[in-house]
Amino acid sequence: MIDRFSFSVAIRHLLYYKGQTLLTMGVVAVSVTLIIFLGALIGGLQKRLISSVTGAIPHVVIRQPERKPIAVWEVATANGVLYLGERVKLQQQKRKIEDWQSWEARLPTFSDNIRAVSPVVEGQAFVNRNEKRKAVTVVGVFPEKHNGVVDIQSKLVQGRFFGLNGGEAVVGFKLADEFALKLGDKIRVVSAEGNVGNYTVAGIFDTGFSAVDSATVFIPLRDAQSLFGVGNAVTTIGLKLQRIFEAKDLAQQIALQVPYETRSWMEDNQQLLSGLRAQSQSSNLILVFTTIAAGFGIASIMITSVVTRLREIGILKAIGATNRQILQIFAIEGTLLAFFGAIAGAIQGVALSLALYSIRVQVSETGRTAEVFPFDLTPDLVIRAIVIAVLVGLAASWYPAWRAARVNAIEVIRGG
Repeated sequence: MIDRFSFSVAIRHLLYYKGQTLLTMGVVAVSVTLIIFLGALIGGLQKRLISSVTGAIPHVVIRQPERKPIAVWEVATANGVLYLGERVKLQQQKRKIEDWQSWEARLPTFSDNIRAVSPVVEGQAFVNRNEKRKAVTVVGVFPEKHNGVVDIQSKLVQGRFFGLNGGEAVVGFKLADEFALKLGDKIRVVSAEGNVGNYTVAGIFDTGFSAVDSATVFIPLRDAQSLFGVGNAVTTIGLKLQRIFEAKDLAQQIALQVPYETRSWMEDNQQLLSGLRAQSQSSNLILVFTTIAAGFGIASIMITSVVTRLREIGILKAIGATNRQILQIFAIEGTLLAFFGAIAGAIQGVALSLALYSIRVQVSETGRTAEVFPFDLTPDLVIRAIVIAVLVGLAASWYPAWRAARVNAIEVIRGG
């Protein structure tokens, strides 16, 4: 337990040697500022990379598995005889989920990680207007449900996404620009199955993903079912997760419970995940070396303090200070220096991060802006930086404190 004598002497030392106190606090403050700044910047870059991949797609997709052809000798027959006849060309059947409504209700109960579920009918089609024609992806959804999986409503430039009625569509702004579309204009959509639909443009969106903004059309689910001839079925069920890095494990868990194929975004983005892991390791290395540098800075200043105050330490011992009290004095000094330096560094790091985060540039023709420095500043990062600094300060002051406690009072006083 720390006694009042050790604490009061430590405080007087810190106030008397102001230059040394400020220098030590400065070393800690710079280190904490660097930890917070780099941690927030790397975290923000990772968040932006993940968003660029997952922002326009579900985290987990459930769909009917693709039918695989089997060899003649794998065909099971009742009497062991295989009859061959006239060859008939069968039309390719679209993969679809007939009982999607029951799974839509059951899927959220599989895991608390599932945040939203959206049944989807998706297919390829052509958009025709006047003399122009372009291949697009038509996505049939319940807008309010699908927005929980892929946010479109907040990315609208004009019009609406929620409350789409039959015969209405929402298109990307690049597609709208290419066809000179405005709200209320008509487009003609022809599916690969040969079905035709006429739609009124009810909204225009800008997600920031070129492939989506230039070639995607959202329509009501019922319209898409008719357009692609899937009856009352859907082609996929999309899931949005709270913890996206658990997508692969959750997809494997769901695959054991549903009779369909499940696939996570992580399986299609292995290269990105490898890059994120390398980035995280780099961030940890920076943290380690910055912490070590701060520790050496504190230790060197504290050792210098011990050397310059040997006579004072000897006098303290001569008047009755114990080795334990001397040890506590320097340990308290190191801890307080680290703590107040960490607080100052945290304030500087947060202020610097927020100031740079506020710098934005226009990244789209629609006026959409994005931050130049995508910081991900969290309370956990700030608290962790302060705790690390305090622990390093305590550890760095231990050797100087131990050395001060071993000072021989008589020899020091005589030598002085």
